Amino acid sequence: MIVEHLAGALVAATATLVELVESAGDAARPALNTLEEIAHLLGRMNSDERQELRDVLARLAAAEPARADFIRSLPSALGWDGAP
Repeated sequence: MIVEHLAGALVAATATLVELVESAGDAARPALNTLEEIAHLLGRMNSDERQELRDVLARLAAAEPARADFIRSLPSALGWDGAP
């Protein structure tokens, strides 16, 4: 399903950007700006769409144990705490 592939790409891109921010300090401003834009754009999803993405992320986390914690943390990192 295309949604799983897109979510996988989102996870890969987000993980790379987070790594850049954590390792490059001030030089990583473009990566941080991109992460903020991703959060903003995904924040436009309605509650059903967010739930669908959460479900896909749960499946990805189960399939990728090495990155499971990171994958499970994405909704919170996107500012969806307490949001359906």
